[in-house]
Amino acid sequence: MIIICLGPTAFVMLLSTWISSGIGGLPNVVFAIVSIYAAVKIQRRNLLAAVVAPPLIYSAAILLASGPINGKSGGVLLNSFATLGTFLAVGAPWLFFTTIVCFIVIVVRGRTGR
Repeated sequence: MIIICLGPTAFVMLLSTWISSGIGGLPNVVFAIVSIYAAVKIQRRNLLAAVVAPPLIYSAAILLASGPINGKSGGVLLNSFATLGTFLAVGAPWLFFTTIVCFIVIVVRGRTGR
C-alpha cells in the first residue's frame, strides 16, 4: 500500500512544487485516487492499514516534495516542519475526505467479506 500511494503522490507533489510555488490541487486528487484504489485492492488481513496509512503517506510525500521549496533562512529541520504544517493545514480537507472514504471502503469490505 505504501509504494502504491507514496510513489505517485510524492512524484506529482514534487512536479507541482517545481512548476509552481506550492502544492496545488492535482497532487491532492492523485493522493485521493491512489489511496482509495489501495483501500479497494489491499489484502483483507491488512484492512486497518488502509485507514492508518493515508495520513502518514501524505505527510511523507509533503516532506519529500518540500525540499525544493524550503528557504535558505533557518535550519532545514525547521523549514521542513514549517512546510509540513502549512501544507497539512491547506490539504486537510483532502486528507479527511480520503481517510473517510478509505474507512467506508474497508467497512464495506469487512462486512461483505471481500
